[in-house]
Amino acid sequence: MTPSSEARSEARAAVCAAAAAGDTHHAIRAARELLRRGGAQDLSFLRREIEKATSWSPPLTPVKVALLSSFSIEFVEPALVVHGFLSGLAVQIHRGGFGQFRQEIVDPDSRLYAFGPEFVILAVEGEDWAPMLYDQFLDHDEASLNACIGQICDETRALVQALRRRSAATVLMHNFAPPRRRQLGILDAQLARGQAQWVHRMNEALAAVCRDAQGMYVVDYAGLVARFGATRWYDERMRLYARAPIAADQWGHLAAEYMRYCRAVRGLTKKCVVVDLDNTLWGGVLGEDGPYGIRLGSEYPGSAYRAFQQELLSLTRRGVLLAIASKNNVADVDEVFAQNTNMVLKREHFSSLQIHWQPKTESLPQIARELNIGLEHMVFIDDNPVECEEVSQALPMVKVICLPQQPELFVDALLEDGLFDALALSAEDSRRGDLYRQRDQAEALRAESGSLEEFYRGLGMEVTIAPVTKASLARAAQLTQKTNQFNVTTVRYTEAELVERMRTGEWLLATVGVRDRFGDNGIVGLLMARPDRTALDIDTLLLSCRVIGRSVETAMLAFVCAQAGRRGLSEVRGRIVPTAKNVPVRDLFAHHGFTQVANGDSGETAWRLSLAGGGVPWPAWMRVTVADGNPAPEA
Repeated sequence: MTPSSEARSEARAAVCAAAAAGDTHHAIRAARELLRRGGAQDLSFLRREIEKATSWSPPLTPVKVALLSSFSIEFVEPALVVHGFLSGLAVQIHRGGFGQFRQEIVDPDSRLYAFGPEFVILAVEGEDWAPMLYDQFLDHDEASLNACIGQICDETRALVQALRRRSAATVLMHNFAPPRRRQLGILDAQLARGQAQWVHRMNEALAAVCRDAQGMYVVDYAGLVARFGATRWYDERMRLYARAPIAADQWGHLAAEYMRYCRAVRGLTKKCVVVDLDNTLWGGVLGEDGPYGIRLGSEYPGSAYRAFQQELLSLTRRGVLLAIASKNNVADVDEVFAQNTNMVLKREHFSSLQIHWQPKTESLPQIARELNIGLEHMVFIDDNPVECEEVSQALPMVKVICLPQQPELFVDALLEDGLFDALALSAEDSRRGDLYRQRDQAEALRAESGSLEEFYRGLGMEVTIAPVTKASLARAAQLTQKTNQFNVTTVRYTEAELVERMRTGEWLLATVGVRDRFGDNGIVGLLMARPDRTALDIDTLLLSCRVIGRSVETAMLAFVCAQAGRRGLSEVRGRIVPTAKNVPVRDLFAHHGFTQVANGDSGETAWRLSLAGGGVPWPAWMRVTVADGNPAPEA
């Protein structure tokens, strides 16, 4: 047995052992190692082992995915199950009939709707839906090509409307890859309306349709083919023989692309990057080379480290937090930040710094505590395989990226898996670092205050409770997908599902914005409730971890009580669905005078509050403005 085959056998054995034990984290780690060594040939093996396991700890999150296509897409299924597993998801698949994507959507009794998908993937090849842009291109004039684009966009809208009448599933629609060979050869690029340009116009039109439809997103299939290369992506023999145009070793890339969207919707996007310093943010060892001798600048390899820093800076503008875990002297690191002009990242870009000589397995939990996030939302990046292995073993829930030796590959290693992808970018995301600095200032005030009420009054909080609107819809959905700690039910919702609730007029949906003396925290809370006979039932009540412990939740419950009274209801009801992460919210209802009325086997508790006693009073130490623009009643 060769060393490579022996290593692959060991990786397979590790997968089997972890799966048999139901050890999710170590099974994921072993599966990643097997894919690294074996690749596509091991996908079917991994799928069998994943599906054989009777239970997982921590449990996988079930997700239903419907595959509707114009080609033989069944070959993606093993990869889809495996890449879902790598994200902590248990993927269940419905595959529509070959080329039956239209019929599945328009037939109200189709198996698609009986399946109840959370994601519908519309995977249609350009050659199948718009042949006149491909092999028939030279047979058509500009008018007919424009008509083709309009017709496909109209049909797409009609299909989505038909789907929306029966499902709030997130729709992922392929755009069209350009033809592998232009019918006009090298002349194509010289023409204002060459074949590739027409396909590009088609994709722009489809993107506009997706932007106008709630819960519908473009899968950049054209970009995916370009990234891996058309000559590698396609298998002409299989296209002609089985209508399966994608090469066997490329299905995994397509499945991984789908999972980027599923992770984003399910709140599995990573929130924080923790980086080492030596040979990570810069080349060389600070303690040996000094603050000015480290490799960082316009010449290689320093230019590669600057490019990596630039990419990390870009992540902060997408709402990702940065932190440092480094074995170094604090004074030396401070000097680099203060004096080395080649640094792209500044000290203020980092929300937490653990710079000392203790193990990084201690630094990472400390960073998580400081930032009030779970370890599973962190990515640790280091060049040292020993440090990476230590963190992987001790903290398997942390995603570890062990950097390659060549610094020019760092950016690819950081972005390859789409760990930070999101389907919306809110104002809060773009200034998240500032928001955490505001939180730190508020916590310093708490430490100086003589009592909680003194702290609350010192904050000078202004709370705005407003209905969910088109402008706040994306942020509202994002909060349900990302908030874990102060969240009574931890149910994730898509924009399409929220829009459906907004349409009925029955639901109370409101966002909560908070401003204090240190700045505007933006929209940090969401609540949803619905009348049920004599009660207003709270379905969702959540708050960002940045404002936990400031009594904003009291204002939210006071608002719910006021709304129940306005509707002539006599009580407010709520429930707590316990998770591993929402411990901070467990005593919410008890703390506000609710009575526990049920306790389920899973730990779920039900609560009620009679409004005969006046409900929850408004907090006296904050100014609350309600939806109509008027201040809330004085406490």
